[in-house]
Amino acid sequence: MKNPQRRNYMVLLLLILVFACPGLAALAFYKHPQWLSTGAVNKGQLLNPPELVSGIQAKAKWRLILWNPGACDVACQQQLDKLARIRLALGRRLYEVDEWLINTETLPENLSQSLNDQDIHNLLLAPADSGKQSVLTGASRIFIANPDNYLILAYPTDDKPDNIFRDLKRLLNSNDNKRG
Repeated sequence: MKNPQRRNYMVLLLLILVFACPGLAALAFYKHPQWLSTGAVNKGQLLNPPELVSGIQAKAKWRLILWNPGACDVACQQQLDKLARIRLALGRRLYEVDEWLINTETLPENLSQSLNDQDIHNLLLAPADSGKQSVLTGASRIFIANPDNYLILAYPTDDKPDNIFRDLKRLLNSNDNKRG
């Protein structure tokens, strides 16, 4: 038979381990938080710091924005269609999101009317104004802007629509959690 005193020490040691391990693990993760990092959950490029878009005078809504320097050609119209489909995929939440085209050239009247019919807003930036916006330079890009008109996420135009949809859905859900 085993020694009863030794058995009591083993039970005591096991109890100490059971109750001390979570505290020691918490201390270790507190001192080394990088051990827990899971990486970013967003698919778009996070703009840090976010950039304010001046000139949008509309209700406070989330915005899908297509930046297209120059004229809105066929590729631009395809991107707008992609954004419209992403917005439509939100279901009842589509009323919380506006779609915008920001460009530097005046649109033809027929295209302007078509965009208006599709509830797509247009912001015409003068070349001097687009130079003030550091992220609105270079090639076309897609952005998500928060209700305060700050660009927060950026995507290349060839990005998958699903990536933009998931990020936008996550932002809408997190906004609900803050309100409720």
